[in-house]
Amino acid sequence: MRAGILAQELVSRGHEVHWWVSAFEHQRRIMQFGFDQEIQTPDGIHLHILKGCGYKRNISLRRYIDHKIIASKFRRASEHLPRPDVIVTATPCYHLAYEAVRYAKANGIPSIVDVEDLWPDIFIDHLPSHVLKHIGGKLLSRDYKKVEYMFKNADSIVAVSNTYLLWGLNKAHRERSRNEKVFLLGYKPLIEGMGGKKDTEPVSSWLKERSDQKLFTFIGSFGYSYELDLLVKAARIFHGKDRICFVLAGAGEQYDEIKRKTRSLDNVVVPGWIGRSEIEELLQTSHVGLLPYVEGAPQSIPNKPIEYLSSGLPIISSLGGEMAALVDTYRFGINYDPGNIDELCSSINLLADNSDLHREMSSNARRFFMEYGDSDKIYSEYSMHVEEMSRIGQTRSNALAGQGKMS
Repeated sequence: MRAGILAQELVSRGHEVHWWVSAFEHQRRIMQFGFDQEIQTPDGIHLHILKGCGYKRNISLRRYIDHKIIASKFRRASEHLPRPDVIVTATPCYHLAYEAVRYAKANGIPSIVDVEDLWPDIFIDHLPSHVLKHIGGKLLSRDYKKVEYMFKNADSIVAVSNTYLLWGLNKAHRERSRNEKVFLLGYKPLIEGMGGKKDTEPVSSWLKERSDQKLFTFIGSFGYSYELDLLVKAARIFHGKDRICFVLAGAGEQYDEIKRKTRSLDNVVVPGWIGRSEIEELLQTSHVGLLPYVEGAPQSIPNKPIEYLSSGLPIISSLGGEMAALVDTYRFGINYDPGNIDELCSSINLLADNSDLHREMSSNARRFFMEYGDSDKIYSEYSMHVEEMSRIGQTRSNALAGQGKMS
């Protein structure tokens, strides 16, 4: 989503954009293309599609192999590339980002690395003991060298939060300069008439059935970084209280388990994967957005809260760090400790019963989104930064050309 919005913004500003992308769709775990190919989107983006092997789990050997395949294919293809003015790459996947920076450095092209997640640290943090973490660190030592090279040799490091930016700078052992910036993920609400047609009808039908209830909504991947089982426990506690309904929309590793556990709960809806227009409809109908992260989840300011805030939804969040500080500072939601069912239920009751508080937090949510989360503003500024880095590259090329003439 981030790369797509940035690509569209750059094209709208008159630039030619080539986007190297995997044939595998991460959210639904499906292979969208059967082979490597190049296509051009209706809005003028040149897509270079690379096919890996695909995977089923977020953290798995097969996903690691998939990313290695994509990076290897880019490395071979890059030998025949026309020289771009600037390269923007992101981690994850750090294998591909490393190859992009390596190519940029070899050809004197300015490069920007965008920190969107803390890889490969996330793999090590997932291991259950210090001994296994130590072994994992040893096994990934070459990967850590790639990450260090990538950040050291990038002309600019940007990130989705200050915490992530500092992480990238620490990996490079470098100080922050004017070329290091934070661009929040942002969100662009679906505009009627601009792809706003409903994808399917079932969501509308079940939403109408819940029109007299307050919807406490989670939308996202059902990965293990989310404590969805805690939401199921809360739903059992609130079962029989008709005013509240829990909506858990999405797909992923926990989907089958959550679907089974909620089968007998008539105050829970698990619709599975829903399209963009259904998401918008659900956001507009919901009362509160839920962020049930597990303890120690390696997230800073993910896209999910920005998505909720775009519709004026107060949030109930278990994230710590920057996200918790924003919730407290701007008063657009309530924080609770991961795993604490009493705090979660208390927060749900408070926002269900206290209409004045809900109204205040909803207003604060919209105000925060307009100031900090609007993707039009964020990606306009991001594009200007890309253009500035491109001008640095042109200055560098001109200087090298001048040296060549003098010699």
